[in-house]
Amino acid sequence: MLRPTNLPGAEPATVRPEPVATVTANPTNPPVRQIGPGLFQVGDVRFDRQHRTIHFPAAVNLLEGNIEYVVVNTAGKTHESLLRTTVQPLHVQLAFLLLGAKGIGTNELSADPFVDLPGEKVQVELSWVSAGKTNRAPAEEFIQNRRSASPASRGAWVYTGSRLREDGFAAQLDGSIVSLITDPDALINNPRRGREDDDNWLVRTNGLPPLHAPVEVAIRLGK
Repeated sequence: MLRPTNLPGAEPATVRPEPVATVTANPTNPPVRQIGPGLFQVGDVRFDRQHRTIHFPAAVNLLEGNIEYVVVNTAGKTHESLLRTTVQPLHVQLAFLLLGAKGIGTNELSADPFVDLPGEKVQVELSWVSAGKTNRAPAEEFIQNRRSASPASRGAWVYTGSRLREDGFAAQLDGSIVSLITDPDALINNPRRGREDDDNWLVRTNGLPPLHAPVEVAIRLGK
């Protein structure tokens, strides 16, 4: 698992529709600011030590089609992600480390859905404002399981912690934050059956905010 350090340069980001940020090539020793009692911020990522929760802004990226990710940085695989965000994956990782999260940072994750993923369980929730009202829902509410023809099952995700490759910290270089398929380069992985199938997950628009609408992602450590 990565400890805060310098990262090698990343490849230039591929140009995509409406990009709003890129992964910074060398986000060295990012400053952590205290913004309240037990509340801290690094870049645009906020975290709460008392409640072991991480928050960051994102936007609705797709309204239909196959998806392999829930959240990626805008320099990542936006063509197959429900949400996109401008935050640096390294900043999300740093927040996890400062909250004492137990990732594994391994080069291998079993794609066998009957083998439990190692790491710490987390809850992933989305919130957004509509007509002056704040709405909240678990991320899985907006994911359809093609195999079962039903929404993704409610429950925890797993913070696996990404891995360190020869070219640097994988999540930072690839922009992968929350993955639906088994991906050792993502910070958070999906433990549900079907994670071994790249074609199993679809956008579920029931209640999903409009395309490009701002949302906040909240990740809470624990079951």
